[in-house]
Amino acid sequence: MFLISILLIIIVLLIIIVFINHHLMKHKLDTEIYSKNQLVNKISMVTSENTHLKNQMLDIDANNDTYHHGLRKAKQVLNEILSQYKTDAQIKFYDIIATSNLAVKHPLFEYARTFDYIIITDKGLFNINVKNWKQKTFYHFNADSNLETLSNNDDTVNQTVGRYIANQYHSQFQTTRKTNYTFIERIKNNSVIFEFYNYDPYEQSSQNAKVLEDKINEHLKRQIKSIGLVYFTDGSVNIIDGPAIRGNYAETVSSKSSLKEVIGETLASSNESLTEEQYNKLVNYMH
Repeated sequence: MFLISILLIIIVLLIIIVFINHHLMKHKLDTEIYSKNQLVNKISMVTSENTHLKNQMLDIDANNDTYHHGLRKAKQVLNEILSQYKTDAQIKFYDIIATSNLAVKHPLFEYARTFDYIIITDKGLFNINVKNWKQKTFYHFNADSNLETLSNNDDTVNQTVGRYIANQYHSQFQTTRKTNYTFIERIKNNSVIFEFYNYDPYEQSSQNAKVLEDKINEHLKRQIKSIGLVYFTDGSVNIIDGPAIRGNYAETVSSKSSLKEVIGETLASSNESLTEEQYNKLVNYMH
């Protein structure tokens, strides 16, 4: 009887041990499965982040390449236009200065650096701000929703949208001061995003062209006209031009022909011409 009792106890203990061992093994297996799933998820997240960062880097590189290509293209076009005007005897001299070569300590650096090229001719200065935008661009809009659209054509809807978006942005993120905005429309992943630039290219070009004219006239002791040109090198850009009142020191051009036309009109309207000595003095001053 005693032996039977001992055997029963041993059997019960073995059953308990098997049960406990099974429970421990199941817990260990669950833990390993959980850890594996977490690791897989983490690897997936890191891979996704790396892919996103890689795509961003590729986009940045592509944007830089596009920008520099736009600059080279613009300089080539400017050389062709100015060479033709020189051949036609409308100008005697010209020089194209890349503002990236200006020293930081240059007296005109603060105003010239907003442009990509400064063209010096004996009949005027042309300050070129090169843009290579391809998106739909709402350009030179202000936050005054009371302004009426000047046209009744298909641009009416875009004008209304532009004024509304500018007004909403202004009321949420800006002060009560009057200012102009430039923003682009991006359509991606079934969404429409409006991205605002932190400055208005036209307004900036107009202001700085005026300052450059005053500074150079003061230096030369001679009146010479200066105009800022915002040049969109890609003909596919869809510019929605805002109704904001513009100054007299800037123009917007989006094709080679319109660029040539504006330069030609400015040269033709110039009543003053620099002598070769004055021209060389100005070129040396700008370099």
